[in-house]
Order: sequence, then C-alpha cells, then structure tokens
Amino acid sequence: MKALIARRLSGLEALTSDEVSVPAPGPGEILIGVAAAGLHLADVAALSGDRQPRPDLPFVPGLEAAGLVAAVGEGVSGFQPGDKVVAFLDWGGMAEGAVAKAAVCARIPDDMTFPKAAALPIAYAGALLALRERARITPGDTVLVLGAGGHSGLAAVDIAKKLGARVLAVASGETRGSEAAERGADAVIDGSERPLSESVMALTGNGGVQVVFDPVGGDAFEMAMPTLAVGGRIISAGFAGGRIPRMNMAALYARDAAMISANLPLAVKADQALACSALRDVIAWAAAGEIVPRIAAQFTFVEAHAAFNYVKSRRNAGAVVVTIEKAG
Repeated sequence: MKALIARRLSGLEALTSDEVSVPAPGPGEILIGVAAAGLHLADVAALSGDRQPRPDLPFVPGLEAAGLVAAVGEGVSGFQPGDKVVAFLDWGGMAEGAVAKAAVCARIPDDMTFPKAAALPIAYAGALLALRERARITPGDTVLVLGAGGHSGLAAVDIAKKLGARVLAVASGETRGSEAAERGADAVIDGSERPLSESVMALTGNGGVQVVFDPVGGDAFEMAMPTLAVGGRIISAGFAGGRIPRMNMAALYARDAAMISANLPLAVKADQALACSALRDVIAWAAAGEIVPRIAAQFTFVEAHAAFNYVKSRRNAGAVVVTIEKAG
C-alpha cells in the first residue's frame, strides 16, 4: 500500500510517498482502509521533531482517519469488514491503510461522508472531552474561545453552544469572525482592537468568564488570564500560535482559578471508553445537523505536501482533510 512516510524528523522534505507493507491488526485492533484523514499542526510539529514525545521512526502522520473496516484482529467484536468507521489513531492516518484500536473506533452513518467524519475526532471529540469532562462546563457558563477562526476554535464554539454555554469568540479578521458568529457565538471579539480583558469585562458585567478554551498559546493565553472569573478554568489545548505561554501564577491564584491541560492523545490513551463516548456523541450531533464541521480545504493523497504547507501557514478556518480513496 502507499503511505506518506518519514524516516527522519527533519520537516516536510523528509516526507515521501512510498510502498509499504499493509499492517496487520493485532488483538483488539482493526485495519481501516483509509478514505480520508484529518491533518493538523500536531502532524507538522511531529514531522519536524517539535512534538513530545517524538513519534517512532519510520513515521506516518495522521491522528484521525475514516474509511471502511478492512480486517479485524483477535478478540474484536462489534466491527466487521465493510463497516464505515472513524477512529482516533496513535499516528498512521496518511496511508491507504491504518491500524486503530477498536476501543477508540466508532461507526458512522451511511450518509455521512468520509471527509466530514475525518474532521470529527481531534477537534470535535477533543473539544467535548476538554469542555465537558475536564472543565465541567454547565448550561449558562460563559466560555471564552480563543483562536475561534481556526478548526479547533470553531469546534469549541460548536461544542460549547451544544452544551448550553454562552460563548465569546476571539477571532482576528472579519471573515473568521463571521464564521464563529454563524456557529452561534454570542459575541465575537477582535483582540486587536483593544485589550482582551476590557472587551470581556464589558460583555460580562465585570464578572469574567467561567472557562477559557485556548488552542493558541503564547500571547493569547497570557492576555486571557485576566478574563477569568473567580473559580474559573483555563484550558490549554495547544500552541497553534507557535509559542508556549508564560504562566502567571499570581493571576491564577488571585482568582482561585485552575489551569487544565488538554493533551488529547494522552487523554485518549488514559480513558479509551470516555474518548469513544465523546466520539460517538459528536458523530450523532453531526448526523443530526446540530454541529456542522467546516472543511476549509480538501487535498488528494498526491497533493499531501501542499496540504502540509497549507496547515503550516495557519490559514485554515476549518478542517484540512486529505482524501485517499484515489491514491495514485
């Protein structure tokens, strides 16, 4: 089968399309004939050796994939060849076949497209795990979503609204802000217009927000800290801005607030049942039209290098998906 594979972690130039052996599913695993795989900044960082822990070599990127079950391993029940599924992966999605643990794999409806399904695990199920399970938001909470023009931020807007929260979305630029507004954000803030804390306090009657969802890091995290209400929670869900933020422990202490890290791959490994429950929830909501994943760009397998460069540019206001049905 064909796979995008790197034998050294030295950036995009190390990624080649090669013929490799079809992996065999082990006990508790399934082999997915990949039709579509999501691509993220995490893949770009891992390929450059900037993500910890570093992936083993040789390395096939791809943390989520959708397709048809091709084979099942020993002890697997509930799946059979031909089933339409989507799964969290330990890596390996950028190939014609990928092995997934059956425990973190879920069926998708017949009328759901593979690209739409492939946009769900990392951003949407990840946001649900972070907001519902880790931050414990409740209906009526106010959630500040940073980076609400990107895939993770837009997913968090959708999920927070689904959970009954009031959502304040931070997005730079009219186009990105309008996408968050269309998804039900109660207010959209352009952080470049005035200090973020001023905007948030004006919108909350100086009360602050119960939860901050931050997939950006860097300056965004640091500017969001003063927006927390007493007893608030700030979720660090990534560093899309390219810089690890400085932690202001005094500001956190002054609000009796909590900092929560949302390292999704580790969360999936720690509690596979909870992760799969979240995945099934977002599949059901997407099938019912209650959340609507936006695909910003779709590339074919032979266009994969362009897909990586597109993700690296941080221009995608939505998911980036590589389709592999017609890998050549």
